[in-house]
Amino acid sequence: MGATQRVFVGLDVEWALVCADPANGALVRGWIEEAGVAAAGDLSQELREFVAYLAVRRDAAFSDRWLITLLDRAAGEGEEAQLAARVIVQVMVPGMVRLTQSLLTPRRDFDDVAQVVVGCLYVVVRAFPLRRRAKVAANVMLETLHHATRELGADEAREVRLDDLWDVAASDDNVADRVAQDLLIDRGKAQQVADTAHLDGAGGELAALLAWGVDHGSLPLAQARSVVSMVREEAERTGAATPAARKRRSRAVRWLRPVAAQWVRAA
Repeated sequence: MGATQRVFVGLDVEWALVCADPANGALVRGWIEEAGVAAAGDLSQELREFVAYLAVRRDAAFSDRWLITLLDRAAGEGEEAQLAARVIVQVMVPGMVRLTQSLLTPRRDFDDVAQVVVGCLYVVVRAFPLRRRAKVAANVMLETLHHATRELGADEAREVRLDDLWDVAASDDNVADRVAQDLLIDRGKAQQVADTAHLDGAGGELAALLAWGVDHGSLPLAQARSVVSMVREEAERTGAATPAARKRRSRAVRWLRPVAAQWVRAA
């Protein structure tokens, strides 16, 4: 890591100290074996080695299981909860470096942004909703992005172009309207208001995906708005879909498929 990446260098130094205590390795390994994620004896005795193995193994179901096991522990209190959270943070370091780089602007220092990102990751890890048991790493990353973007943007003026505004009266229980309002923010600002903490299930995932796509330039704002309009029409429609509606749905899926693939790879 470069000399300017003081925050991540510090995490690596701290991680070496965590790994130096054999009791930590035995404890984390015991949690994973107790949960049935790995059989006794499958994992190295060394914490650094088996956590590195967990991080690089390309098995989505396996990753979801061990992450949920540690997130469950991290939600508690005391030193064991802190240890579980610390393991997850270390596994997420490469993603946090990329996330920090994606949030840089001419006015933002790398280490300042990294400090915010890592702090937000800890918050997400300690309070992650355990009902979300699929694509766990991607969801942790996305929630961290939401928290960090809001915190970094708290002291920056939000830029909204007047010609982008829609006449939308959003209600708290209308996902389509909520997403439509979120997408009024110009590219680079969308994540500040796409708060999936208040949008559960498919609606929350749609809001997150659209906002991520717009923010990263993978989805044009006009296409995102078209998807929102299509969702609203689907919600209001009664009876069978018309050929035109099915065509719009297919077009939306075609737009979103590559964005979703990029979203997963970015996690």
